[in-house]
Order: sequence, then C-alpha cells, then structure tokens
Amino acid sequence: MNLEITASNFYNLWYETTEAQKELLLNSFRNNTGFTNLIFHSEEAVLKKIADKLEMNCYTKNYYSLDAIFYTDDDLVPCRPPNSYWFRNIQIAFEHENFFGSGLYQEVSHLLITNCKMRVLVTYRNGDEKMELDKLHAVIKGVPQSQNIADRESFLIIFGYENNFQWKGYIYKNEGWQLLANPTSEELLLSGVHYL
Repeated sequence: MNLEITASNFYNLWYETTEAQKELLLNSFRNNTGFTNLIFHSEEAVLKKIADKLEMNCYTKNYYSLDAIFYTDDDLVPCRPPNSYWFRNIQIAFEHENFFGSGLYQEVSHLLITNCKMRVLVTYRNGDEKMELDKLHAVIKGVPQSQNIADRESFLIIFGYENNFQWKGYIYKNEGWQLLANPTSEELLLSGVHYL
C-alpha cells in the first residue's frame, strides 16, 4: 500500500474525490437514493475511487450493519465459499448518515465497538455542529481505548455542507476535535495524494 491509512490522508482523498465530482453530487444531493448511490454503488462511486487510491477494496453491502468497510485481500477469511465476503480484519469502518439530526451517537457507538484501524463518519450539517461534536467527543472519551484512538488519530468525522458542497474534517483528540485544513491542489500534489 503506497498511502498510509491516516485520518488526514482519508480526508484529503475524500475532499479530492468529491471535488472532482462536485457538480454530479450537488445535482443529486436532495435525492437520498441517488446521492447514496453516488457515494457507495455507482461505477463512479466516491468510496470505490478512494479504495482504489488506497490500493484497497471496499465492501458496500452493510457488513454487520456497517455502511462500508475498506479491506485488503489478506483481510478476507481464506476458507470462505467462493463469491462470499467474510472478514478477519477491517482496515477502515465507514458510516454515512444523510440526516445530521438522526442521532449520530448511534453511528459513533457502532464504529467504536468495531475492531479496525480507522473509523470514519460522514454526515451533512443542518444543526448545531459544535454541540453535536461536543456530544460525540464525550461518547468517545468515555471508552477505554480513547487514548489509543487519539494517539493514532483513528477517528474522523467529516461534515458536508450543501452550500457549494463544502467539507470540514475533524480528528478525535482527547482535549477536543482537531479541525483539518482543506487541502489545496498543490498540497495534494506534493503529498502524493493527488491521482486525477
């Protein structure tokens, strides 16, 4: 794998991939089924493009109620039947919630009990972002592995905004959330993340 699995790298890939498809995503934003298809299932799905850039695979058919997981071939159970998907390891657990006010603590809770290298939640803001981040921080801080999650920077929340399809990425830290800067085209190119 050429690109290390970090919250910053994932956010940069998310940002780059969605920017390249901005008009298509914006046109489908208010159609939940069409928008979800563009994120997960279409030939040009955002998650498939990110998985390709990470040199991974992405399973998007709700594995144990996770919206998607990123994995390598070595993560598959070797003795599984042909054309079946059973995993012994998960690289990235991914949850996507179209509705900000639906109880994001449920998505965070589900990600916390999943054994994986990194956890990502993407949602779309239509409420008090700071209050929601404070609640979600309290959920994560209360688990025994919170220090490890903070040290490894392995919990990422991405907020989307319909206004010109803007993004904010936050990494969990013990003292609060670290806001990630949106990368410039030059930064993406210099970091090796740019693949367009």
